[in-house]
Amino acid sequence: MNEAPPAANIMIVDDEPENLNVLEALLTQAGYLVSAFPRGELALAAACHQAPDLVLLDVRMPGLDGHEVCRRFKAHEDLRGIPILFISALSAAEDIAAGLECGGVDYIAKPFSKPEVLARVCTHIALRGAYLQLAAEHARLQSLERHRDLLTHMLVHDMRGPLQVIGGHLEILASCVTDPVPVEQRQSLRAATRGVRLLSQMVSTVVDLSRIEGTGMPLRLLAVGAGEIFRGACAQVLDPADSRHIAEHIGADCPLLLCDLEVTVRIVANLLANALKHAPDSSSIELGAVGVDGGVCLWVRDCGPGIAAEDQQRIFDKFVVLQQPSGNFLASIGLGLAFCKLAVQAHGGRIGVASESGVGSTFWCHLPAAAPNLMQS
Repeated sequence: MNEAPPAANIMIVDDEPENLNVLEALLTQAGYLVSAFPRGELALAAACHQAPDLVLLDVRMPGLDGHEVCRRFKAHEDLRGIPILFISALSAAEDIAAGLECGGVDYIAKPFSKPEVLARVCTHIALRGAYLQLAAEHARLQSLERHRDLLTHMLVHDMRGPLQVIGGHLEILASCVTDPVPVEQRQSLRAATRGVRLLSQMVSTVVDLSRIEGTGMPLRLLAVGAGEIFRGACAQVLDPADSRHIAEHIGADCPLLLCDLEVTVRIVANLLANALKHAPDSSSIELGAVGVDGGVCLWVRDCGPGIAAEDQQRIFDKFVVLQQPSGNFLASIGLGLAFCKLAVQAHGGRIGVASESGVGSTFWCHLPAAAPNLMQS
């Protein structure tokens, strides 16, 4: 049998003994634990020792008035989240506004109705409980995320060495291969080399994401042409045996970009790799650049399955998993697009996607254009 939740602790602050007695009896009979204080100073001291779940607070009192007591509650790190309900004979609109402005969550006018007091107290206790549950769940998820990131960083750190060894031996093996070599063996060697390259890129992305989130991304800004960026991205991603056509469309008046060349190449490489992953083998991929809004828009277009509208905002989050339009399986996005988002934002740019299910997707990023003097030099 489940145990009943503990009764909420209600603090009453009022300099009128009759009000204290009536409210204390009412709330005690309703099952609450009640502590009553005639002065704000006493209530604050008691709250610092044992925080209540809710405070019923009068406004006009000797010493600290209710507004000042409320402000001090809200200024205290351990007390600011406690809901404060003013209960006062000052019931004009400006009095109610003053109570809410200093931090109160509700206002009950005297003479009060007992059912109204109970209803408002019950409502705010429930809201407080829901808030605390959400806060605890948020803290739990943050802890899980920290542990996940720590495990990921440990794994990629341990993977770097073996990947370098495997990649080096594959290069040696490829250099030693002489004809005639069976096609199947050459394809296997090429596939192994491609797999090591992709894993190395994934490791670099995880390391870079950690650095960006921790200390930011230092950029070496240069005036760079879109064509140079596209060539670098294709060299990183494309396999010589890949039969898919990559079409480039660079506007005639497209200005140079003011960007970090290495980082921007990786942005486009990630977008291109994503397009190659999801587009049909027989389809073509388009790379484009055009000057717009004082900057340069780079885009990668594919003929893949597309992305549902409700997923397009979160597709740039880390480790996001999306339902495919077919509904048959889940597609993991990983970290590549998350890196693109942070890298574009580090340049002061914007990134997004335009997509239609069953038609394809266009990933784009808007980056600053180089100033004319840099373009001439």
